[in-house]
Amino acid sequence: MKEQRTHKRVRVNMKVAYRDNDNTRRLGKVSDLSRGGMRVNTGYAPEVDGFLVASIDAEEFGKVIRVQGKVVWKTYSAMGIAFTQTDAKGLGNVLSYRGAPF
Repeated sequence: MKEQRTHKRVRVNMKVAYRDNDNTRRLGKVSDLSRGGMRVNTGYAPEVDGFLVASIDAEEFGKVIRVQGKVVWKTYSAMGIAFTQTDAKGLGNVLSYRGAPF
């Protein structure tokens, strides 16, 4: 099957914080990141539907990258987020550092 993603993805291991449907603060790990979205490993069935706001901890830069996105898929321990709004400069720095063209 041909790759249909628009943006190159890079493997990362970054902490992320977001709020679930009950507005409870949750933590996870971003394992896959691109200009268009991310995979968040939660370790439990994510209770998030629709849109979310998340803060990605970019430790290499001493910065938190804020993103907004739509949940496009979920499994028993992860979810895929398609970005609708990002800190383009911060995200670009992380992706460039990891070898992905921005």
